[in-house]
Amino acid sequence: MKEMTSRERVYAAINHREPDRVPVSFSGTFDTGITECPPDGRICSELYQYLGITDYAPVEYADWFNIVTNVDERVAQRLRSDMRWIGPNEPGAIVQADGTKTWPYLCGIRIKKVGYYDEPFEWPMRHMTTKDDIDAYPWPDLSVDIMDGVVERAKYLHEQTDYFVVGESPGIIFPFAAYAVLCGMDKWLTDMKIRPQFYHQLCEKLLEIGTAINDQFFRGVGQYLDGVMTQDDLGTQVGGLISHDDYLEFYHPYTKEIVRNIKKHLRPEAKIIRHSCGSVYYAIADLIDLRVDVLHGVQPLARNMEPWRLKREFGDRITFLGGLDIQQLLPLATPDQVREGVKKLIAEYGSGGGYIFAPAHNIEPDTPPENIVSAYDAAFEYGRYPIPEATGESYVDYIGALKLH
Repeated sequence: MKEMTSRERVYAAINHREPDRVPVSFSGTFDTGITECPPDGRICSELYQYLGITDYAPVEYADWFNIVTNVDERVAQRLRSDMRWIGPNEPGAIVQADGTKTWPYLCGIRIKKVGYYDEPFEWPMRHMTTKDDIDAYPWPDLSVDIMDGVVERAKYLHEQTDYFVVGESPGIIFPFAAYAVLCGMDKWLTDMKIRPQFYHQLCEKLLEIGTAINDQFFRGVGQYLDGVMTQDDLGTQVGGLISHDDYLEFYHPYTKEIVRNIKKHLRPEAKIIRHSCGSVYYAIADLIDLRVDVLHGVQPLARNMEPWRLKREFGDRITFLGGLDIQQLLPLATPDQVREGVKKLIAEYGSGGGYIFAPAHNIEPDTPPENIVSAYDAAFEYGRYPIPEATGESYVDYIGALKLH
């Protein structure tokens, strides 16, 4: 088979055709990248140095979760990433005198250093219980221009490169992740059960905010995008965050509206990607019904998320992005063990297309840089089609047998 372009390769995989090789993403989406957690967890800088790159620009990372936003293009090319992401220039968080941050543009989210990471820590909507509380809240001014230079960048990526271009907007955290970080995870979950009317009222308001942000971004760049990343965590390590019945009542209708609103700005061939951590087995069929094309994360050590299981039950209807274990294999194994794990992962997911190699979430600060390079080199080596059938112990059993934890 002739060598495909990156864009051709990713489209082929998502359309369930076998490309020349398994496509890969390294920082090709906001959730398949790498972190930088100074002063101690400088894994992105360490990766640059391991690869002999010393003249890199100062590492920039997002206001929360420390996700690197300016990954050096030479590293993305070295690791053969077929995807590139683009987002708007939303106003960042304001640093307070005590070092904490407030993010007015995202409804007053409060952030501070928690261990390695910058994360939400204070919940400005925790007091809310009524529609009057919602109406009285100081909601942000969303007329701020977040598109300076963004359309030009998207057009360049679409017309001057052959990468699969993914758009990501901060509006995609609304309403669910925003509800959790503005009210607290416990309040988000309990409001569904003890204040269902209020829950829907607040979700509608948060959806309104997210849609306004998304509309400004996707209206400008939608014609240049190949895919859009949407996200919300639906699972824990051992099961769903909520029951399937509660998912259908309190979650699914909003996800349907989010997807519908985004799709109206896209070309017909553009794809919808959905990120979720944890065990989301219980909701995969529902996401397929919403015409989600790609599921990211596919966290392999979570319950019922084994690659062989997902491929067997859903592999002809949705594409999987991720699956490289960042809990045990990538941070704790040797480079040779990582290579063998990647070989098994690709063997289980790769046949017939429908798979894009990537970490199950962003690469964390406890990861040796040599393991990152080993993983991506193995994906290139073992991802050439036709891919041999999986034999021997499964990918998940292999990780378990290493006894890395």
